[in-house]
Amino acid sequence: MLFISKLLKKLVIQLIQFIQGHENRIKKIEYVRGLYRYPNKMLGRKFQTNNLNYSSTDVLVFAAHPDDDILGLSTTLYRHSLNEDNIKVIFVTNGSGRNGESWYTRLSDAKKKSEIRFREAVQALSLINIPEENIYCFGYPDGGTQRYLKNMTVDILRIVQILNPSRIYVHCIEGGHHDHDMTSFVVRSICNKIGFSDVFEWAEYNPIQPLGTKDIKFLPTQSKEDLKEFQIKISEEERNLKRKMLAAHYSQDVEQFFLQGEAIRQAKFSQLELELYEHCKLPIRRLSPLVKELNNSIIRLQKK
Repeated sequence: MLFISKLLKKLVIQLIQFIQGHENRIKKIEYVRGLYRYPNKMLGRKFQTNNLNYSSTDVLVFAAHPDDDILGLSTTLYRHSLNEDNIKVIFVTNGSGRNGESWYTRLSDAKKKSEIRFREAVQALSLINIPEENIYCFGYPDGGTQRYLKNMTVDILRIVQILNPSRIYVHCIEGGHHDHDMTSFVVRSICNKIGFSDVFEWAEYNPIQPLGTKDIKFLPTQSKEDLKEFQIKISEEERNLKRKMLAAHYSQDVEQFFLQGEAIRQAKFSQLELELYEHCKLPIRRLSPLVKELNNSIIRLQKK
């Protein structure tokens, strides 16, 4: 039995090393192709600290892809806009990976796709008076955020410290898309470490509630904390506006999901790893080293 146990442990370690090796090989291809060389050569990146709009920031949104902000948060952001709140939106990825990650598609196609996605996002957000100067893109690969958690940590910590927002919105961890889950995990981990508590998360879609679910709800959680959820009641005017904003993302054909509901809640910070392991589509054997890498990155940044 002891021999079998040791053999199984060895096989698990070899499997983890193989998976990590696969991700590292992709990352090397991305670097050689000139797609993702952090920080100055990132496909679709529209983010430089010296070009940030330093005006007072009431609301800071972290969305994994252009259109996630509208699908999950359009009415909420519209109401902030009516309140004359200063809203800034960050897209973590360039959105170029719908039909396959950019690392193996033609470079010209990936560039074109990322530019289209950003222009669509600017057009959509202009309908609620969010100017282009308040919209940024980190330029990480769509579908490949798990390879760049260390760099994401630097970017997210920097922008939170510089803009010092009153409130942050980010995805919840729900297993709909691993870029959503990675974005949520990094943002919430950083906010927890720096003591920033005004973080709210939104529900978008998951294995039991597909995109377009009208009465979207958060998935049950193992946490014992009392998490009060707010189901946003969307008026006919707001529903029509949501449809127009989604229509601006014409390359994604998401206008059909204009009945998508909205739900937000204040984010919790305890048991984040458990939440990730419970819901994220990436298997635990892949997530464990990523979580360790992220925690080490945050600790190193705090020491600087």
